Amino acid sequence: MSLYIVGIGPGSMEGMTLEARDALKRCSIIAGYTVYTDLVKAYYPEKEYYSTPMRREEERCRYVLERADGGLDVALVCSGDAGIYGMAGLVFQLREEMKETKEIEIQVIPGVTAASSGAALLGAPLTNDFAVISLSDLLTPLETIQNRLRCAAMGDMAICLYNPSSRKRADYLKMACDIILEYQSPEIICGYVKNIGRVGEEKKILTLKELREEQVDMFTTVYIGCGMTREISGRMVTPRGYRLHRNEKQMVAAGEEGVRKYGGIWIFGGTTEGRLLYRHCLEKKIPASVFVATSYGRQILEQERALEQESVVIRAGRLTKEKMRDAMERERPVLVLDATHPHALEVSENIRSVCRILNIPCQRVVRDLTEEDKHQEASGKSPCFDTVQEAVTFLQEKTGNILVTTGSRELHRYTSLTDYRERLYVRVLPDAETIRTCTDMGIRGRHLLAMQGPFSEEMNRAVIKEYDIRWLVTKQSGDPGGFPEKQKAAKELDVGLIVIRKGKRESGIGIEEAKEILEEWK
Repeated sequence: MSLYIVGIGPGSMEGMTLEARDALKRCSIIAGYTVYTDLVKAYYPEKEYYSTPMRREEERCRYVLERADGGLDVALVCSGDAGIYGMAGLVFQLREEMKETKEIEIQVIPGVTAASSGAALLGAPLTNDFAVISLSDLLTPLETIQNRLRCAAMGDMAICLYNPSSRKRADYLKMACDIILEYQSPEIICGYVKNIGRVGEEKKILTLKELREEQVDMFTTVYIGCGMTREISGRMVTPRGYRLHRNEKQMVAAGEEGVRKYGGIWIFGGTTEGRLLYRHCLEKKIPASVFVATSYGRQILEQERALEQESVVIRAGRLTKEKMRDAMERERPVLVLDATHPHALEVSENIRSVCRILNIPCQRVVRDLTEEDKHQEASGKSPCFDTVQEAVTFLQEKTGNILVTTGSRELHRYTSLTDYRERLYVRVLPDAETIRTCTDMGIRGRHLLAMQGPFSEEMNRAVIKEYDIRWLVTKQSGDPGGFPEKQKAAKELDVGLIVIRKGKRESGIGIEEAKEILEEWK
């Protein structure tokens, strides 16, 4: 007399192990949850069947123990693996209580659980450490489930969710996503599979923020990636680190040049802080790649050519989020310093997001307010605004010509001004892309001043006089950005100075702390 607790995988003959098939052949009775017994009836129609609905698990376990005790070979079938959210544990508990069943030989027959069979359909989302969590609170308190979700998300593990939703728990998947979003990026790659190995099988790969809005059911298995998970050729993949390990070996073998080629420190600059960090890397021979958006940015850095080191390279060109991620994943920098402009919000968010997804250390380098900045804020002599749009709204009510010296990125906002083609003059960098941006907006001829700084107080006065400027718009850029020269020229000629603040004070590290971190990572 034997009792086989059989994991039948998804339920198809192809999804069962040979051991499971043999066990079902040997038994005379097959018991289980109604859905699971119906799945195997087509393959073993000659057997006697006993089934119970949901919430009557103990009844069916007692039944198989009693029938096996009566001298029959019995199988209790479970989907997936009988020991993973299956009946194996309950059978052993009940056997301990039912003294007369002590002589029954119980064999647990492993099966292919939904976590692995669904993962195979999606690609390879569970290649590294992962957690399996059921969202059903029928037997587990909801608070416990929520704590487990938080722990898995904090540990940056891929997560496989069983029982993600039901009629009574329609919002539980959304709840789980909200918890994970406290620790992970909304762009984390996720996936789900419905009816694994059965009629109506369906799979989908999507982001965490998209998953939050999906409607799924009890027959769906959900996969939430970790920081390393990505979509490769339409598949969900969590790399285990083989390629990274190889690169680390090459870095050691190749020395400083290897660090430069395969990783090193990345600095996103194009600002005064970026230039200072670049110079520091040159002086201290710290392997680093410094990224700037334009060829002009490269020229500024190349003025330090006397200190050029092979271990420090300049890389010019704008990176989309996708290109940034591809490059980081390929080269695996050991540290990223974001020293971009305070108003480059989208770029900063892309850097943070990609580093979070790939689990790469990232620090934001923030600007320290100079005494001059603090005086400017306190004096109130010139209108100060947090955004360009606020400045444009202010200028909408004013008359006279306007000179904008804040770059081309947000020039489009000034096109809402009445008669902007006649009133607006812009001073921008003399590169082809910037000039094309201006001309596309209708800013041409005398209104387009493509010039390369630095600009003296005398030159600022000359421009203001030449174009009869009434309002001068500048960033709160301090000495390196030529702010004092603009301020003095505007004051002397009684021109309104409009200042775009550096933005709300960000959290991050200052330039000196950034230098210390660079030396620690050397």
